[in-house]
Amino acid sequence: MSKHKCLRCGEPYRITTEDYHYLESGLDNLWICGVEVYRCQCGESAAVPQPIEIHRAVAKCLLMSKTPLSGKEIRFLRKHIAMKAIDFAKRIGVDNATVSRWENAKEHPSDVADRAIRLACAARLEYFKEAKELFEDIFPEIGHDNPHIPMFIAADQLGRFSCTRECR
Repeated sequence: MSKHKCLRCGEPYRITTEDYHYLESGLDNLWICGVEVYRCQCGESAAVPQPIEIHRAVAKCLLMSKTPLSGKEIRFLRKHIAMKAIDFAKRIGVDNATVSRWENAKEHPSDVADRAIRLACAARLEYFKEAKELFEDIFPEIGHDNPHIPMFIAADQLGRFSCTRECR
């Protein structure tokens, strides 16, 4: 029996380690591998370790993805680089309403805008090596025929987070 109790209902938590569907990120297809999940009669919560490092890994996964960025992915990247929509729009050469339409899935960015978003985010995050790889290897492969797949983030033995094909 767990010694930890829920602050709302007072019941002891049932604690399990599992792959957690990390909806709090704003992305529907993101899973964090091996997270402690606390459950009681009033719901569940997860102890997401090192969220800043996880978000950095997610950003890198999105930048290096061979699928066009979705609205939710654009919003995630913009927030991760700590930019207001109006400032983000200015830097990639569109107006604020365009960014809003992209983020709310009313419109899709052009292929050129998708690439500008990726390069702007890579530069802001100081992912210079990755920006070169984006330009040379990823950009020619980005296509609408590439399916959006679940994204899994796992820690290696040193506690560094990165994309993986699945949780073990």
